[in-house]
Amino acid sequence: MAEFRGFDLVRRGYDRAAVDAFLTALAPGAAPADVPAFPIVRRGYAPEQVDARIAELLAAHRT
Repeated sequence: MAEFRGFDLVRRGYDRAAVDAFLTALAPGAAPADVPAFPIVRRGYAPEQVDARIAELLAAHRT
């Protein structure tokens, strides 16, 4: 898995606080929770980057 460098900010994207809270809750060794539908806000994280990162983390957890 490549080193994670963060998400780009876009005009309309996923709520940063909601994404950060979800990723923090995905502590190593913990069972992943259902991925929430993140609110779309101004100056949020790029959705495609967040979705890809969550998919990576969940795939790594399954192995």
